[in-house]
Amino acid sequence: MKKVCVIGGGPAGVMSAYAASLSGADVTIIERNPEILKKLMLTGNGKCNYSNADLSVESYSFDANHPFSNVIKEYDSTWLENLFLQNGMYTYVKDSLKYPRSEKAETVRDTLMDMLAKQKVSIITGKKVTSIKSSIDSDSVKVDNNSACEFTISFEDGSAMECDALIIATGGKAYPSTGSDGAGYRLAREAGHNVTFTYPVLTRLFTEDKDVLSLSGVRYKGRVSAYIDDKEVIEDEGEIQFTDKGLSGICVFNISRYLSKPIEEGASCFISVDFLPEKSDCELAEYLRKRLDLAGKDDIKVDALEDILSKMISAKIAGLIVEKLCGKNAGKVEISDDTVTKLVNLITDFKIKISAHDSFSAAQVTKGGVDISEVSETMESKLCKNLYFAGEVLDVDAKCGGYNLHWAFASGMKAGESAAK
Repeated sequence: MKKVCVIGGGPAGVMSAYAASLSGADVTIIERNPEILKKLMLTGNGKCNYSNADLSVESYSFDANHPFSNVIKEYDSTWLENLFLQNGMYTYVKDSLKYPRSEKAETVRDTLMDMLAKQKVSIITGKKVTSIKSSIDSDSVKVDNNSACEFTISFEDGSAMECDALIIATGGKAYPSTGSDGAGYRLAREAGHNVTFTYPVLTRLFTEDKDVLSLSGVRYKGRVSAYIDDKEVIEDEGEIQFTDKGLSGICVFNISRYLSKPIEEGASCFISVDFLPEKSDCELAEYLRKRLDLAGKDDIKVDALEDILSKMISAKIAGLIVEKLCGKNAGKVEISDDTVTKLVNLITDFKIKISAHDSFSAAQVTKGGVDISEVSETMESKLCKNLYFAGEVLDVDAKCGGYNLHWAFASGMKAGESAAK
């Protein structure tokens, strides 16, 4: 019987172990924490948004032509839903997001634990891996891909374990409090792999604009567009949360995937907010002209203008827009086409300079990791036979909505099945 070891007891590692055991392997999970699936409990605000009914390949960082797209297509959202149902867990869909019917991450954890127990997967916790060695080269695990090898896994306490195939599913650097500290990258480098630079994504974006910071506590649905050196790179819609440091919310998290790296590299990054994305500029301009014409002939009091805008958008946002238009001490505003044009621009193209992003401790996902050009569609290393990768340790990330967790399950299933052959 083939002996398979999985380093990492997160969703990718657990699914890898389950798949390998289904294929007849003797499987052991090695987890540094006192228990497995710790990070899973945080997903979906504790409800565990495990997948998405609209599981498009375009939602991921790899190209649609990359072999990993076949992994997503083979192990799609329906496959995962059926797998959970076969193991006793009911699920449901809300706005394309898939959850356990209980809306509790504990249900997903318990289901996965039952699946492992049924397959008699061994679980070792509280064990920190320090190195991996191959049977072919005592100094390096890197070997010719045509040469099979066994592995020796060394632990911090001085003990060791051997296996025929090894799966690295240690996660990235996001939420280091759960044990995700990037340790898998060091193991990958021992195997000769390149690890691309890592950045925290699906996280908050910060600004030093005091006017914007004055909106702290405001939640407002709109459209956000990300710009790098004056070039638009992505847009998204949803609830924007203004905080004491900048911006949060799912739509902001999604565009952070495109801004984290440029921010660290010193590029000029800003966000444009459209507070009324459902209206065209022409429609908005026409409405404002009518409202201003009703308010007066030549000018309008600042308070009256704020009142007009506060019936269209948030009162706090309306106040800031009027302040940007007139200044802080203005009493009246001229009624003119120029005023209308400036108001439309402020409402639909409100620019916010982004100065930083939040840290790994608050990020949901890591961007960067093991170079995916060095990993095959079977999740096997192209540099080292019988070495496999799964989940966030790879340079794969996706937007919010269950896509990242689904990648963990799908890549884990593929890695486990492949490793057991």
